Amino acid sequence: MNINSKITMSIHKFFKKHGMKILIIFIVWLIIFIINQYLKTQPKPSMSTNTYTPDEAIMDENGDVPNRYRPEINDAIKKYFDYCKGEQYAYAFNMLTDECQEFLYDNSISKFSEYIRERIGRDKTYYLQNYSNTNNVYIYDFYVTDNLEVTGGTGGYNETKEKIALKKVNGEWRISNQGYIGKEELNTTEEDENMKIKIKTKNISYQKESYDISVTNKTDKYILISDGTYTDSVTLNLGDQKRNATNTPSTTFLVSPNSTKVLTFVFDKFADDGRNPTEINFNNVRIYDVYDTKLKPENAEKLYSFNIKIKK
Repeated sequence: MNINSKITMSIHKFFKKHGMKILIIFIVWLIIFIINQYLKTQPKPSMSTNTYTPDEAIMDENGDVPNRYRPEINDAIKKYFDYCKGEQYAYAFNMLTDECQEFLYDNSISKFSEYIRERIGRDKTYYLQNYSNTNNVYIYDFYVTDNLEVTGGTGGYNETKEKIALKKVNGEWRISNQGYIGKEELNTTEEDENMKIKIKTKNISYQKESYDISVTNKTDKYILISDGTYTDSVTLNLGDQKRNATNTPSTTFLVSPNSTKVLTFVFDKFADDGRNPTEINFNNVRIYDVYDTKLKPENAEKLYSFNIKIKK
């Protein structure tokens, strides 16, 4: 047997013995090769693009942020974000308005930091879009996103958005987050023979307003403002329309004899809709000698309406 025949037989025996293994290895290699070639054709993950210029309001073409304020506002937001990202929560908290600190966080840095930790970490970045401006308050959409230079796009891409508002307080820019804008002291009062009502304050968020109202019961009977029986028991008069309070269907607003109670009523209203509330209407006030949850409106000693102007 010559040398060529021996080589041929050896190759034949080798493939007969290991052919299946070689075929499997080849198929696996081919699959990996095809997948790699496919992945090379796919676009790399990228950050969401902001198609608007950051300081031009989306909702009002005549309400852009004044040029003189733009660098100051952007610097303030960057400082706030850097404090949050660096876990310097006390410094970030002190950049909030006093009203925001109280209304959203009960003046608690720990509550604020708990909220921020869920949104802003060391692997995050941000971008802005001015949304609307009203009464020298500048409202921005504040986007917090994954920093792809840090994450590399692994694990998907996450983005959150909230509205923040900025206004100058004693010469410094202060921030309100979570859509909160600010508080107005109203202190308007009306009364009749049964009760005295005082609108104390109005807290304004971008999509709602909440009013803190003190109700003094001047009688020895029970006064029921609302218990969910009527959908329009408390309404906000906007002139061309009325809005029902959103929290009355699920809450009983009852004032005991000869006592005072502060009640909060919440209404849907956009801060930049141009509508000015004129009054709050209590449309189904009921007076009972003895109160029981089973009592019906027709069991009331008196059922009447009461209106109070928001501003004198």
